[in-house]
Amino acid sequence: MAVILLSAAALFLPVMLFPQSNPGDSGAASPAAVGATIPEILRRPLIGEAPRYPIDRVIGTLGQGTAPDGAWAYANQVMSALITSSLSNVNESDKELLGQSLATLGPVNPDRFHIGGGRTEEDGTVSFLVRFLGRDQWMSGELFLLSKDDVWYIDGLALEDAHNLDSGDVYPYDFSPYERFF
Repeated sequence: MAVILLSAAALFLPVMLFPQSNPGDSGAASPAAVGATIPEILRRPLIGEAPRYPIDRVIGTLGQGTAPDGAWAYANQVMSALITSSLSNVNESDKELLGQSLATLGPVNPDRFHIGGGRTEEDGTVSFLVRFLGRDQWMSGELFLLSKDDVWYIDGLALEDAHNLDSGDVYPYDFSPYERFF
């Protein structure tokens, strides 16, 4: 058996070790050749194909999900307000709750956020899984929104304890959502 394996390795190993190239060629693939290897149609979503959003390893797929457009827009406003500590773009009735949330987020000092795909709950609220990312720590939670007279309000914001970024979560999200082949 060992003789067969060694014979097969002797036949295929030189082909795998030494790439074939034309005389005078540097042997390195040009960027145009690499781009031509994978057709553009396989690298991007087709018309009518659902877009694929990056996946956060903690809260799941990012993006609007099945949430209504107004809820998605307001969730982004709320998250931006929490990151910038500026509550001027949120409803007056939500400012007290967001002020308390700013105090909770203080140790994390977030400079960016992720919003997971929203969904409509049985009671009519729309929920989004969220994650705040700071330099050294991150915090996840769930944002609940409720619509009254076509205006979105915060129904609740539940935040978990802070976690250190160096706790093994090296890749917080998928960097290449539209690449099917590498």
